[in-house]
Amino acid sequence: MFGWTVTAVAVCSVLLTVPMAAGTGSGTSCEEARLKCAYRTGCGMALNNYMLGCSGVVQRASGASHCPEVCQHALIALTSAEEGKELISCKCTDDMCKQAKERVEICRPHVELATLNETIVSCRVAQWICKADALCSTALDYYHRFCRSMFQGKRCTNRCNNSISILRRQEKAAKLVACRCDGQEDYDCPQIRINMERLCFPPASSPASPSSTAAPTSGTVGSAVTTSTLVLMSTALGILLQAT
Repeated sequence: MFGWTVTAVAVCSVLLTVPMAAGTGSGTSCEEARLKCAYRTGCGMALNNYMLGCSGVVQRASGASHCPEVCQHALIALTSAEEGKELISCKCTDDMCKQAKERVEICRPHVELATLNETIVSCRVAQWICKADALCSTALDYYHRFCRSMFQGKRCTNRCNNSISILRRQEKAAKLVACRCDGQEDYDCPQIRINMERLCFPPASSPASPSSTAAPTSGTVGSAVTTSTLVLMSTALGILLQAT
C-alpha cells in the first residue's frame, strides 16, 4: 500500500510501538496491531509519519531527555486513530519492541497532555489528528474541493457551507474548534480565519434573537454560528491549503 521496502518494514517493526503501554499490555501482539493500523488509510499515514518522526528517539540510548516536536505530533496523531489506540496496550513479543517502548517513554507527558479533551493544541497538531482518521480526512478533502473560492477571499458557496457542516460533525475534528495559530504554518492562519467569518458567516443585519443564535441543525448551516464553530471552520480550511 505504501510501497515500503523490506528494510523499511523491518525498521517499522521496531519503531511503530507506541509509549504509554503499561505492564505487559493487552492480549494483542504489537505486530498484529501494527498491521491492522497499516491497512487503514488514516492510521497507516499516521503510522508512517511516526516511523519517520520518531526514528531518532528510538535509536538513541535510554535516558534521552528530549522528545522532538515532530515525534510528539506523530505520536499524538497515531494514538488518536482508532486502530492506533491498540498500539498503546499491545504486547511486545521481543526485546527490540520492549526497548523501543522504553525509549519513546520520554514523549509520554507531551502526548498525554495534548490528547486531553480540554487541551488546546496548535492547528498543525489538530490537522494531524484529523488526517489520522479516515472519515475526518475525507471531510477535509471535500472541504478543500468546494471551498477554494473562499480560501482566496472571493466567496463562500453553498457547497462550501455544506462541506463545513460535514467537517464540524466529525469527532476527530474536535481539536480544530479552538486550535491556535502558532506562526509555523505554511499558510496565513489568521487571515484565513478572517476570510471564513467574513464570507461564510457574516453578521446578521438585524439584532439577534434567541432563535437566530441557536446552533444550526445537522442538515443546515445558517449565518448564526457560535464562536467556537467559526474557529473550527476557519482553522480547518488552513489545513487544506497545504494540499494545494
